[in-house]
Amino acid sequence: MIKRIVIVLIAILVVFLGRGLFFYSGFYSAPPSEMPSYEHIVIPAASSSDFYDVYEPGEGSILFDLSHNNAFDIEELDVLMSRLIARGLSIDFLSEEDNLKEKLLGIKEEEEEGDEEEGDEEEASDGEIETADAYIIVCPQEEFSTKERETVDQFISNGGKLLLIADPTRSSKINSISIKFGLVFEPGYLYNMKENDANYRNIFVAEFKGGKITEELEKIALYTAGAITSADGGIAFVDQNTFSSVIETRQRLSPIALTRGSKVLAVYDLTFMTEPYNGILGNNQLISNIADWLSSPTEEEKEEQEEGVKSTDEG
Repeated sequence: MIKRIVIVLIAILVVFLGRGLFFYSGFYSAPPSEMPSYEHIVIPAASSSDFYDVYEPGEGSILFDLSHNNAFDIEELDVLMSRLIARGLSIDFLSEEDNLKEKLLGIKEEEEEGDEEEGDEEEASDGEIETADAYIIVCPQEEFSTKERETVDQFISNGGKLLLIADPTRSSKINSISIKFGLVFEPGYLYNMKENDANYRNIFVAEFKGGKITEELEKIALYTAGAITSADGGIAFVDQNTFSSVIETRQRLSPIALTRGSKVLAVYDLTFMTEPYNGILGNNQLISNIADWLSSPTEEEKEEQEEGVKSTDEG
């Protein structure tokens, strides 16, 4: 019985070996492979050009928020700050120990507990407290409280300007303040598989709504930008080949928005402001336009100045 089993196993082994030798003669040896020539690979990149910053001197104070565990380094805004300083603006920073109401509205903490109206009149008469003309918030990782939102809202109503900057690659609670002004920084990022700056997340924007922010812009490059939803506040729009990684919509997506009587500007990309990305296409022009917007008076202030000139002429 054992012999039969052994004979059967040997027969099966002979069959498999015979088939293997018949169909596969010998062992396979792969031919040597040649490495590709990387010297001939050309990656299309956005062009950079010399830029000359042309501006009119202004005046005022810019307050940068550092009190909400902001996810950025001061050095990343060197380009923007240098443009602001060149225009005659002073730079100040809001730390966790500072009082937002005092910095923006000139109201001291003790005045809030007492008679605020008397405090306002006293501050307006002696002019001891210097308030900011514009407030810049970049990637806050802590939410703005109801009290802070009301303070910023009053600041805007009094003629101040607000610049909101976020980045999809960084943690941010920017919507805790932006939603107060009808702006929503959507999750996800914008991408374009057809035309980009060497990466599908490095998109181009070439459609703009006219205005001070978009003046002289033809094309800009944004690096991992996101979409901002607003009620007709968009001023820069992506093309039909650019999509959101999260949002399913056929509407035009916008990474830059301007609202509240042109006093609140929202930008959903930080990288384009940093070196060397500021030198790509019209990025430098956009940064200078933002600096001009921050340093120029609002439409309400212009009307007041014009009325003042008319009354002087009449007098």
